[in-house]
Amino acid sequence: MHFRIWFPIAIWTLAVLVANLYLFTRTEESISEYKLNPPFRIEDATGSGGLSRLLDRNLDSFWEKKKQSVSGFDFFLEMKLSHFWNGKEFSPREFKSISLIPCKGQTVPKFRMRFLLRESINVDKELRLPEDLLAFEVVSQLETKTELKIPLTNLPKFLSEKNYPTGIYILTPEFTIQEDSKSKCISEIQINE
Repeated sequence: MHFRIWFPIAIWTLAVLVANLYLFTRTEESISEYKLNPPFRIEDATGSGGLSRLLDRNLDSFWEKKKQSVSGFDFFLEMKLSHFWNGKEFSPREFKSISLIPCKGQTVPKFRMRFLLRESINVDKELRLPEDLLAFEVVSQLETKTELKIPLTNLPKFLSEKNYPTGIYILTPEFTIQEDSKSKCISEIQINE
């Protein structure tokens, strides 16, 4: 008699524990993925496909320019917020450089990069596109490097902010691969702190 009462309770309790464990581990995985690759916009104006591979931290994956762009750029990547929440306020991050890693056996292509600070806006309150501020521009005519690190010393000095999104930006490099470049293949782009 006691078995008929306790057995369903034990099974139900075990099922709840297993479900909670599954939920906890999936949440931890999602948080880790968000920290590596936040859900910002990316755009491939060439329609070559696979642009998200530039952010996957896998040197075996790559993006290759296959077609001419229909815009004034080939692609852009919204990569990181200029600030992080420390529990009391939005503190500025310390950015050091942006790295370009070409495909295996190739060199960094000739390119033009416009480094934009894209305004963070509260899309729940404002129905408009964010404004871009050009921080600096780099034109590279060299095709000899197997990795290129561009210092981010030209970025403005960000200040601590109390109110989101005031003074907070999304770091957005916008690239154009030069037509006369022998290599048109990039494996990874990273912003280093």
